[in-house]
Amino acid sequence: MDRNRATEFYEVYKGIKEYHEMIDEIISGPILAMEIACCSVDEFRAHVGPWDVEVAQKLHPTSIRAKFGKNTIQNAVHCTDLTQEAGNELSYFFDILSDE
Repeated sequence: MDRNRATEFYEVYKGIKEYHEMIDEIISGPILAMEIACCSVDEFRAHVGPWDVEVAQKLHPTSIRAKFGKNTIQNAVHCTDLTQEAGNELSYFFDILSDE
């Protein structure tokens, strides 16, 4: 993913303090986009854990972010915040980007 696409993807986060760091992180190497269809967004978010790795380690020590995250930017996995955004994010990766 290049910087322009990352900026477009993270548009909803524009204005938060970590916005530019998030873009730098997602373009720093290969990414793997997946659709997890076995459970709801809320159920998957429970497996992912809180965005803040330190909070994840304290409150949800078996979560993906607790086990593999380094900090709030390098937190191992992106998971949509809102159920209604899941479709947009899937479309972005599997429709828009796959057409390039």
